[in-house]
Parts: sequence; C-alpha cells; structure tokens
Amino acid sequence: MIQKILLFMQRFLKSVFLLCFLSVFFSSCFKNLIKTNTYYQSDFSKDTAVNISLQGFYNNNTMYGPVPQRFAKFNGATVFGFLNDNTLELDLSNLPAHYAVRIEYDLYIHDNWNNDLFQMKVNGNLLLSTGFSNNSTVQQAYPNFLGNGSALSPAGAGSYTTQLPGACSLIHNANGTSEYKILMTIQDNNPSFKMVLSDAGAYQNIPCERSWSIGNITITGIVSN
Repeated sequence: MIQKILLFMQRFLKSVFLLCFLSVFFSSCFKNLIKTNTYYQSDFSKDTAVNISLQGFYNNNTMYGPVPQRFAKFNGATVFGFLNDNTLELDLSNLPAHYAVRIEYDLYIHDNWNNDLFQMKVNGNLLLSTGFSNNSTVQQAYPNFLGNGSALSPAGAGSYTTQLPGACSLIHNANGTSEYKILMTIQDNNPSFKMVLSDAGAYQNIPCERSWSIGNITITGIVSN
C-alpha cells in the first residue's frame, strides 16, 4: 500500500514539474513572438483629429467635397460626428515595417436607420459593406455584407449595446442608438494606410434624422520578430 502511494506521489510530482517547465518554456518562447506598434490612436477628447479629413454635401446640397471636421458629445464621451452622407478618410504614411494591421473603433448608429448602407475600405479594398437598422420591424444586413444573398438579421444584431438614446430625433428613445465594436485584422505590409468610412441612405444630409459617429479609434501594426 505504501509503495503504491509513493509511486503515485512520484508520478504526480513529475507531472507537476513537467507542467511547470512547459509553462515557463512556452511563456518565454511566445511572449516575444508578436510585436505591435500603435500607428494611430484617438478618443477625440480634444475636439481634433489629425490625419482625418471629411467630405460631405454643402452649398444647399448642390456640391460634395471637403467640409469641416465635426465633433459631438455622446454618452459621456467625445465622438467624431454626427455624420450623414459623409465620407471620412484617415490617412497615415511612412509606417514602420509590419505584416498585418489591426483596426479598432466604436461605431455609433444614431436614430432612424432602416438597413441603410455603411462601408469601410482600407487601401482601396472593401472590407465592410453592410446595412444597419435601429428599427425593430426592419432587419439588417450586419454582420453580413449587404446585397450578397446572405440572410438578414434582426435590428441591432452583433451590437455591443442597443440601449443608448438617439442623438437627435430619437434623443428621448432609450433604444435610439446602437453601438458596435468594430475589430478587424488584415494582412497588410503597405507603408501607407488609408481607411475610408462612408454611409448612404434615407434622410440625405439630414443628420438629425439619421447619423453615425465613431470613437476610440486605434490602428495597430503587427510585426513578426
């Protein structure tokens, strides 16, 4: 009986030692396997956004071109918005060497969206072309692409929360804004980075009826050692 106990303890201690060794070994091997560089980060708290330009309608909706940046207070933070039928461009250049880029930002869908269009392009590649809805009676394309035959989802599908007030026309509606945490990692080694966000839909250039904004944007380069 004693021999069995001693044998069991011996095997147990060997297993513990092996697990500890593997833990230390893999930790030391992998902790430096991936290195990241933050290329761009902003919470827009200073009401400014370097490297970002904005296009939209002006001159009584007769012309479309560069317009001033827009900032607003929403949900206790500063956002870049409120935008409607606008094109937001983030341009970065002379980036250090990398093999992939991680894109993160908060996307707020305000007020009357009924599967209206939202797009994201990076370096000319269409990464997201989808529709969002805040109307419980209208389904939305997101998290799928719009118009590619994918099944529609309920309004607010894939959102972080739908329990935020609207920005203007639905400001007294507790479900007037949906927040989405956009996170994408793409293979990319281009020393330049250009992200373009845009929308289209009803209530053209009437941001009180339908708008969007972004917050907490971070662009990170992923570098292999």
